[in-house]
Amino acid sequence: MSAVPEQPDGFESERFLAPGECPLCGTPVADVTERCPECGMDLAGVPPRPVAYSRTAIVLTIVGFAIVYLVILLAVVVDS
Repeated sequence: MSAVPEQPDGFESERFLAPGECPLCGTPVADVTERCPECGMDLAGVPPRPVAYSRTAIVLTIVGFAIVYLVILLAVVVDS
């Protein structure tokens, strides 16, 4: 059994923080460090945290705002 946690199935490697970062505060730490020197989080056996925003979520949010804007614009044009 290795000390490096494996990523769950179905997750892409770029969606995770680098293994040399604390998953709580993002402070760079060595792979063998058991506690984060900045926040004190216990790092033994903790898998990397997924990134907060994926590219797909950002694109879908922008597309959603654009659709709402166009619907409101259409309602204003039809009303005038």
